[in-house]
This record gives sequence, C-alpha cells and structure tokens, in this order.
Amino acid sequence: MKGHSLSPPEAQGEGVAARVRAARVLADVLARRATLPEALARHNGPAADDSFVRELCFGTARHALRLDHEVRRHLRQAPRAKDLDVHALLLLGGYQLAHTDVPDHAAVHATVAATAGLGKGWARGLVNAVLRKLAGADLRGDDPSLPDVARFGLPEWWLQRLRDAWPQDWQAIVNAGNARPPMTLRTRRKRSLTLAALADAGIAAHAGTLSDTAIYLEQPLPVTALPGFADGELSVQDEGAQLAAPLLGAAPGERILDACAAPGGKALHLAQMEPAAEILALDVDPRRCQRIRENVARAGVTIDVRTGDGRTPRQWWDGKPFDRILVDAPCSATGILRRQPDIRLQREAEDMPELLRLQRDLLRNLWPLLRIGGRLLYCTCSVLAEENEDVIGAFLAEHDDALCLPIVFGNAPEQARPRAFGQQLLPTVAEHDGFYFALLERRTTAA
Repeated sequence: MKGHSLSPPEAQGEGVAARVRAARVLADVLARRATLPEALARHNGPAADDSFVRELCFGTARHALRLDHEVRRHLRQAPRAKDLDVHALLLLGGYQLAHTDVPDHAAVHATVAATAGLGKGWARGLVNAVLRKLAGADLRGDDPSLPDVARFGLPEWWLQRLRDAWPQDWQAIVNAGNARPPMTLRTRRKRSLTLAALADAGIAAHAGTLSDTAIYLEQPLPVTALPGFADGELSVQDEGAQLAAPLLGAAPGERILDACAAPGGKALHLAQMEPAAEILALDVDPRRCQRIRENVARAGVTIDVRTGDGRTPRQWWDGKPFDRILVDAPCSATGILRRQPDIRLQREAEDMPELLRLQRDLLRNLWPLLRIGGRLLYCTCSVLAEENEDVIGAFLAEHDDALCLPIVFGNAPEQARPRAFGQQLLPTVAEHDGFYFALLERRTTAA
C-alpha cells in the first residue's frame, strides 16, 4: 500500500466529478481566494463525495510544495492564473500517486477525465503526460538535492524562522506539521467509561497522556459514528487544546470571557467543567459564532454567544468585570500546520506584523475588563517566540499590575519547553499539536 486508504469506488478510479470539485477547491486556495474550509463550502456537491473530496484537498495541500516542485519540472511554462484549476488537478493527481492506495492507472485515468469537467479539454494530453511521468518518480523520499521549500514542504521564510527559534527542534516541528493529524476526542465523563463504550462499539482507541480527558482514535471516523457525540459526551479537540480550560480554572458563579472563541471547543470545555459559571463566548465572525451555537446546542450547556471584536469592548461589554478571560489569539498557526495545511500556501512573511499588532491589541484592550485578582490565559497555536513570550514580555513591561504565574503540566511532557514567560508545547507527529500558554494575574499596582 502506497499510503492513505480510500474507499472502494475511489480506489477503482471512479469519482471523476469529485476530482473536478476538488480541483476547483484547491484552485481557490492556490489563488488565495479562500481557505480550504471556505472553498469546500463554496464548491459543494453530493454528500457521498464529501469525504473523498476533503481527503484529496487536505492531503494535496499538506504535500503541495513538494508536488508543485515535481510537477513544474515537467512543464514548459508556469501555470497561468486562469488555469490554476488545471495546475490543481496535476497536484491532486500527484498526491494520489504518491500518498494513497489508488492504483496508478486509475488515478491517472480519472484525473485526466476530470479535465473535461473543468471545461479544459485542451489540457487532457498535458495532464496525462505529466502524471505518467510522475507515476515513475519518487515523490515522497527525503532528497537532500531538493530545494528546502520542496524538501521540507514550507516556504523559506517560515523555515528560517523555525531554524532561528528552535535550532535543535525545527526539523521535528516540520515533520509534525507534514504528518497526518490523529483524531483526538475530549470526553465529558470518566475516561475509562468512554473507552469502554468505544470498545463496545468496535472502535479502537487509547488514552492520551497529557490531558486526563484526551482519547485518540486508532482510525478517524465520522463523528456520527461516535457513541456519545450527539449528546455532547464527546467532542473533537486536540489534546494540547484541552489544557486551556483547566489552566484558566473556574469557580461556580464566576464570569468567564472566551474572547476569540470559534469554533467553541474551549468555551464548551469550560462550561462542562463548571456548569454554574457565567460564560460569554465572543468572536468577530458571525458565521463562526453560528458554529459555536451549534456546538453549544449539541452539548446542552449554557453559553452566551455574541459577535464582537475583543479590541473594541465598548461595543459589547456590559461593564461588569470578568473573573477569568481566555485569549486564544489569532496567530501564524505554526503549531497546527497539519490540521490547516493550506496555511503553507497562503501565509506570507508580510502577514506577521499585522498578526503581532492584533495579539498585542487584544491583550491591551481586554486587560481592563479583568477584576483585581482575576486571571487571563493567553494562548496561541504558534511555536514562534515573537507571537508568544515576546508578546507577553512586552505586555508585562507596560503593565505593572500584571503578574505572570508559573505553569506546570501535570505529566511533564517531553515536548514542553519552559519560556521566560509561559510554557511552549511543541507539536508531535502522533499526539498533540503545538501550543503556547501564559497565565497572567491582575493585581493592584501597589502590590
């Protein structure tokens, strides 16, 4: 077997319409018109094709820079902007050849046939010729002669930042970002009971080691197949992300703000840990707020969901201080690249200054909403110091009423790296994503 197993129809080369749809999705991503989730929603189709299209798109994006290098070696000229769908089709074909168990002849045949569905019949010969050359090439091996962008699957600016930040760990971080992510669950009830229920349903799973609520499935499954998901007993959430709610802490009756809440996993965790807390889940995107509401309804918890920007509290805050504030700040996502593989195709070095401004503005504007003695947890899914301990260091220098508290993970994972301020959790191939956490307490200035 070459790689990921696909369902029997796809393995036999059917699904031409699904490949057409996947090419259109990926073309939108390559043109930076949409993220993968946005493009998948835009180019909808038969539900029966959804899992195959998603696998093609996410898998191709994960290996896109290597595949792009190999494809361009067989092209006489760079792809034109109006033909990015054809280029996407070539990348999709290369992904099937290198990383799935679709037989080579079936992958070539169905992908070539998809040119007609794109209205690009002229490209049939081109796609056929390039894919037949790729079928005999090694598209997966570690070839030191390749440019670093193709060898490691990341833009050069990104690689350089990782090398500078983590000279001993950068390649392990890259390997984690290029891996297929595990499907991780968070259980609401005692973990041993949930594991037993999964075993009774014939679902192989094992416990996580970092969070006492984490469960890893041996094979990904549709959530509808999981006993307990529909009534909120199970949620899909990375093990590293599951640390946020316990670190923030909550007591009955406390007011908690989750300031960048979508899709709502951390707010849901907080509500399930402390049902008597008063929780406000805030997000700037109305569509993402709707997703939070759907998760809240499924779990049967009480959370106030509002659309609002954490940088402008006057537009949504009622003036009552919060006891706890969670700031899961927008960031480069360098710690969750395997889950958002399209970032490597869309993020640019020029994006970083704006992200840094956003992170610092969120902290400055949300801090006054916290009561004296209250705590704020700042976290990101980044592994870059400039978004993490540097942001916290600058904030502490400006605020003499802020104290950075020590963070100690219960199981002291090997991937934990204490920072000058906070803790960095580096991503792993088989387990958790990469996250940064800093816990701040507001005190009186005199203290």
